[in-house]
Amino acid sequence: MEVLVILIDGFFTYLEVLPRNLYLRYGRGRGFRNLKSLDLQHVTLAQEVFENLISSCALLERLTLMNFDGFTHLKINAPNLQFFDVGGIFDDVSFENTFLLTLVSIGLYVNGINDRNVSRGSSSKLLRFFVNLPHIRRLEIQSYFIKYLAIGKIPSRLPKSCVDLNYISIRINFNDLEENSVAFCLLRSCPNLQEIEMLGRPEEQAAVGPLADFWGDDHWKCLFGQLRLVKIAGISGIGSELDCIKFLLSNSPVLEQMTVKPASSEGGWELVKELLRFRRASIQAEVIYLEP
Repeated sequence: MEVLVILIDGFFTYLEVLPRNLYLRYGRGRGFRNLKSLDLQHVTLAQEVFENLISSCALLERLTLMNFDGFTHLKINAPNLQFFDVGGIFDDVSFENTFLLTLVSIGLYVNGINDRNVSRGSSSKLLRFFVNLPHIRRLEIQSYFIKYLAIGKIPSRLPKSCVDLNYISIRINFNDLEENSVAFCLLRSCPNLQEIEMLGRPEEQAAVGPLADFWGDDHWKCLFGQLRLVKIAGISGIGSELDCIKFLLSNSPVLEQMTVKPASSEGGWELVKELLRFRRASIQAEVIYLEP
């Protein structure tokens, strides 16, 4: 198997398992025809070069992009891609011909989106993101990427459920209405979830007013028939966080364990008392408080 690893730090470039004839083939525009794994870290590439590189690797199965520069639109056209892990600053991401992709981990490292010309009533980034991901099994929404997914109209449910998705991790500001709307849409559209991880961003929550009764609204009711493990971390005990916890406990009949880890020890005992009061749909559900 041919593997290309490019690590650039300052003026140092390291290529691993890159035969000379393989490099020459790409130089003639034929691409890395047998390449299955590509890891790009601390690289600068022009937009066209990046797109041509990805589309010319017909057998590519694993793609990792970390801390890149020179291209801001992640257009991924890879028919055999199964694993995609990205972390950096970018304006847009789109998938094309990625029907085998099952694991996606994506982090946007900037709190702010340049593509704000998209109005709330226009096309949805959330809908477009999932169009070519019919078999996704594991999704990690890291850093501020949920803000990107909140651009445009946010549906209450995806048009087509993600029936294969069994694990989801979401980094979220529990006091942000749009971010909560995205999170709820995703949870409601994944009927076979077995594990949920929700990570708060408490440093932002003081900047906005409290979000009242979003998760507690009766019309949000849904059933997580296979959910067994929930992890909640980075919370401060505000109402919207507690409402989300209550929502998950009351809609998960086979839940086995929920762990709750606050961002700080302040108000820990009050949080424990609140957790003990919540009704649980599963009689075997164990709620565990973890010290920060």
